[in-house]
Amino acid sequence: MDEVKIVEKQYNEVPYMSKSFYYTLPEKQKTVLQLLGFETPELKNARILEIGCSFGGNIIPFAIAHPNAEIIGIDLAEVQVNEGNNIIKFLGLDNIKLIHKNIMDFDESYGKFDYIICHGVFSWVIEEVQNKILEIIKTQLSDNGSAVISYNTYPGWKNVDILRDIMQFRIESLNKNGNQIESYEKVRYGKGAIEFLEKFSFLSEYTKAMVADIKEKDAYYILHEYFEASNTPLYLYDFNKKLLKYDLFHVVDSDISRSFPIFSDPQVEISVENECAGDHIVREQYYDYLLNRQFRVSIVTHLKNKEKINLTKMVKIDSLNKLNIRGYFQKNEEGKYIREGNVLVDELNEIIENLNVAFPNTISIESLAKKLNTDENFYQRIMQLIYSKTIEFFSEKIEIYKPKKLKLSEKYRKYVEYALSAENPMISFSNFSGLVTNVSKTELSIMTLFNGERSDKEIENLIKTNIENGNLSITRTEENSDTRTDEEIIRDFIKNVREFLEINMMYEK
Repeated sequence: MDEVKIVEKQYNEVPYMSKSFYYTLPEKQKTVLQLLGFETPELKNARILEIGCSFGGNIIPFAIAHPNAEIIGIDLAEVQVNEGNNIIKFLGLDNIKLIHKNIMDFDESYGKFDYIICHGVFSWVIEEVQNKILEIIKTQLSDNGSAVISYNTYPGWKNVDILRDIMQFRIESLNKNGNQIESYEKVRYGKGAIEFLEKFSFLSEYTKAMVADIKEKDAYYILHEYFEASNTPLYLYDFNKKLLKYDLFHVVDSDISRSFPIFSDPQVEISVENECAGDHIVREQYYDYLLNRQFRVSIVTHLKNKEKINLTKMVKIDSLNKLNIRGYFQKNEEGKYIREGNVLVDELNEIIENLNVAFPNTISIESLAKKLNTDENFYQRIMQLIYSKTIEFFSEKIEIYKPKKLKLSEKYRKYVEYALSAENPMISFSNFSGLVTNVSKTELSIMTLFNGERSDKEIENLIKTNIENGNLSITRTEENSDTRTDEEIIRDFIKNVREFLEINMMYEK
């Protein structure tokens, strides 16, 4: 059986849970490149291609949020494509389709695409397939379009290679001795091998710490990540060499903190800049060495676009002004603004206060600059918030409408119904920008009560009735066990669900 058939068989027998990956989606590509002064096509009418789409979980959220866009996904696994199309039919989407196809058979008849996504594929296929992926991007990507390719990277994967090697070694040696260990059984035996290393080996503490992380992963992830026939990590520098052969180049990591990390010692950046002589690939490769990177999501475009893009860390004010930002911050007991437990410097207070007032709406950086008495450090502070992932940033303005009687939109109602009804959902539940949202079945059920005809108070009374009839129960936590009544808990619960629908624009406008 050739390698393509083996891979197809593996994915048909052990499907991958299809999640959305925020950093791969067109909105993220567009926003990051806009920050660097490069304008990609408008999202609302864009054509999107995903190579290796699985059940479509990564591109379905974009299809829901952009009904006039055209989205195509291709995948080698027929089982996943067929089930993905069943899900799409259930959701009532007519702007997305999944196609069962070997990528080697993909041709120019599919036309040009404004955004191309290739996530979780490139490192896990042979070089011939890698070259085909790059050929498709070269020939099928529109002139000012962009693509993302994710892949495992060195030097970080040098450590993981050891763990992958012993996992595969154990299976091979056991099979050689007459055992037949296949599919999910490999995961159990593989975990045993790395646990053995964790306990007895002289490997670095860093490598041993990876064992704990791997053990927490889903079985299907471990099977495909560590037991695929192909898994070829690349240094960024070598990856870019491959791109150049197809007149493409690595622009930036979609997670811009990987391309523009913040170091506590300014001498680090000074030393790297002196070494790289303005070459952004060399600069990022040094960062990868320093930070032991093991994974990247590269934004890629045509080499001819290079002169149009600002590849330095010194972002231009004109580019920044076009972005829209939002965030909400609380204060600690000392009255300091905090984010995820970290205290933010007082110099950010004026910006934060304006973001809090605007939330959940965005505010453009340009309008914020005009509103505040900005000094020379204003834009530097904005960049600090962006690079540290303290705020969200978008290519377009987000304005939230707050109706008295909120209605869950029909396109999201079907999405909620799928998440509620599927015993083992094949796709994740994500918001408009592709962020996976961990919501409970109870929260999903309450979302469906927002039908545009009920006020929040009427929903509260409906829930009370269901509790009294034994159809629903309240789960108390340590935070609310002694301090709030059932009525207050219900009221807060409804408020939180409403805010979730508003923030994530899942309501009828």
